Amino acid sequence: MKNPLSASRGVRPTFGRIANILYRFGLTSRKMEDKLNKYIGMTEKFNCFPTFAVTAVTLKRHPGLMNDLSERGVELAVHGYVHADHRLIPLERQRIHLRRAADAFETYGIPFKGFRAPYLRTNGSTLEALIELQFAYDSSQTIQWPVIEESKYAGRRLVEYNRLRDFYKPCDAATYLSLPRSINGLLEIPVSIPDDEALVERLGITDEQEITQIWRAMLERTHASGELLVLQLHPERIQSCAGALGAVLEMSRKAKPPVWIAKLGEIAEWWKQRDKFNFEINNEGNGQWRVRANCSDKGTVLMKNCKADAPSTDWADGYTSVDARDFILESRVCPRIGVSPNSSEEAIRFLKGEGFVVEVGAQPESCGIYLGNLKSFNQSDERQISEAIRRSNAPLIRYWRWGEKAKSALAITGDIDAITLVDFVMRLVEVRRRNVR
Repeated sequence: MKNPLSASRGVRPTFGRIANILYRFGLTSRKMEDKLNKYIGMTEKFNCFPTFAVTAVTLKRHPGLMNDLSERGVELAVHGYVHADHRLIPLERQRIHLRRAADAFETYGIPFKGFRAPYLRTNGSTLEALIELQFAYDSSQTIQWPVIEESKYAGRRLVEYNRLRDFYKPCDAATYLSLPRSINGLLEIPVSIPDDEALVERLGITDEQEITQIWRAMLERTHASGELLVLQLHPERIQSCAGALGAVLEMSRKAKPPVWIAKLGEIAEWWKQRDKFNFEINNEGNGQWRVRANCSDKGTVLMKNCKADAPSTDWADGYTSVDARDFILESRVCPRIGVSPNSSEEAIRFLKGEGFVVEVGAQPESCGIYLGNLKSFNQSDERQISEAIRRSNAPLIRYWRWGEKAKSALAITGDIDAITLVDFVMRLVEVRRRNVR
């Protein structure tokens, strides 16, 4: 089986990668420990912690270091048993890999909730195995933001960058929403690219200000649209990207409305909790509606183009936030979305997942918004519908995507598949050994 490391690169870039590995790792764990301390120290300044996905064999070789990271507040996720390409592994072997990895985490007392695939590559069997083993989330699917000005880079660099994109097979953020998605109880949390691999290794960017501008542009876009930015920065590249990381975190802390900076496990917990929120709306007559918001204190209740008999605060995009959970709303029609009876289940699920009150078969004149053309619907339609609702002047009430009135969310993540040069060499040997088996 061909090594994915070289499959996504040409020969010359692969030799460059080897030189970087020799520079970034040492014979002992000292070099990587210094990088991890620098990385975590930066996030601590902004009162947050990263999520690191760790291969089980690396954890077994360095259990003390992994326990220290966990105790400091870092979330550790499973990164496979060895650093193998899960897109090429059949179901039964993935079950074995993931079960052994989970056993290793449990043996060394390292809590975990989720998974990130090596090389950010999975297949349908990966999700099936993760669901069977009751993982809370997977963060392997990529979503690409159009923030690279390709004319700035040499042809050879663009070839390498495009080769990586083909390797990741990302969704296009111009069409798809960057949001968590529930799949049979497993939450899929998308990873945003370009990541550090794309910028440093493929495009060859050495100017940290350039990396900063690119990542800040991604944050600006996700904050404007209320989406999720999962930034990937490997610990071994913290020296090249520390300033960019700090700039993104600083920008997040200054944003209004705020950006929620969270670990992937926290995002999974919130999304599961939020999925249970609902509204009860009763007609009180004379354009008044009794609203009961069945949600936690952290829930963000928003209304648009209507009034409440409770304290409210201007929020964003024409919405006002309401702190009360039981109040009277003044609106000429019920602040819900009506859909036709032939609407697809996927469309209805999406609208409810966006926090709206949805009425199937409602009369168009009785709803704030009526959508009658949802018979055919898939994920590529979500952004268009979301934007149409955002631009509407109709009366609406909804739960927002994030809690405590945050506009968008940010997670800082990275992978750990080697601590020393010996680990890196063993990574190649272990993957080959398991492929042979």
